[in-house]
Order: sequence, then structure tokens, then C-alpha cells
Amino acid sequence: MHRSTFSAVFFFAISVLALPSPQLTPDPAGNQNIGNGAGGQFIGGACLSSADCASTCCATLNGAGICSGIGAQFQAGKQGCGFGDRAFTPNPVVGDAPAAGGAGGAGEAGSQNVGKGDGSQFITGRCLSDADCASGCCANPIGACSAVAAAFESGKQGCGFVGTA
Repeated sequence: MHRSTFSAVFFFAISVLALPSPQLTPDPAGNQNIGNGAGGQFIGGACLSSADCASTCCATLNGAGICSGIGAQFQAGKQGCGFGDRAFTPNPVVGDAPAAGGAGGAGEAGSQNVGKGDGSQFITGRCLSDADCASGCCANPIGACSAVAAAFESGKQGCGFVGTA
């Protein structure tokens, strides 16, 4: 190989390696699996707890949850498994009906605020409408209170979720 060609190839290879890597974000293709606790979410999809993930690992990434392979939970900016994990019962109920998104059972933090419509629910708490949330935003398709500015992040599709109690 000619010396100038080698130099050009070497410079190009070093330049490509120095490019910043794209920021990891959840894949919106699995939005139907967010928050249902059925273990159907694929690696790279958004999650509200490890119960959503087939891998059983909902890793924290930029303040949100993303399903991760165990062993990769600290790669690409992820901060380990356990995002949103707390005592979890698949398809728990609030009163006599399933809570929004299949989670939010009587033992879950904020469950007393689901469906009240008085703006008492905190961000990430379950909701049945925007009126439940202190932020005024019940995010689609998961039925969880969100900051308005983050209503389209981590697989969310904006405010205005409407569920039934």
C-alpha cells in the first residue's frame, strides 16, 4: 500500500473512532409492553419495572427505564437493573378493577391517588386521566404521570391517557 494511501486510511479510521456514539433511547416498537408487568418487553424497549422485561432487567437510563440484558445493564450510559422495581403483583387491582396499565395495586406507592382526578398523583405514579396528575399529564399509552416536557420520551406518546377504574 502506498504511504499516502495508508496515512489517509489510518486518519479516516481514527476519525470514525473519535465520533461521538449516538445516545441510546428506548425503541418505541414495544410500547404495548410498557407497564403491563407481563414480561413481554424486548431488550431496548421502555419499561416501568423489571416485571415488564423478558430479560427481567429494567435498567435506569437518563431517568427512565429501558429493558437490558443482564450483564449489559451498565453499558451505554445505563445505571443498572432495578428501575421502578418495588413490590410488584402482576395485574393488581385498585378497588374492584385493574389499575391503568395493569399496575398500581393497593400496595404500590401512590395507588390511593389513581382515578381521584384531584391532581394529587406524583410523576411516574399510575393515572387514569390528566386530572389525576400534579403535572397535568397522564402519558399514553402507559397511564403514568409524566412531566409535560418529557411526555414524548422513553416510548411515551404524549399526555391525555384515558383509562377506566
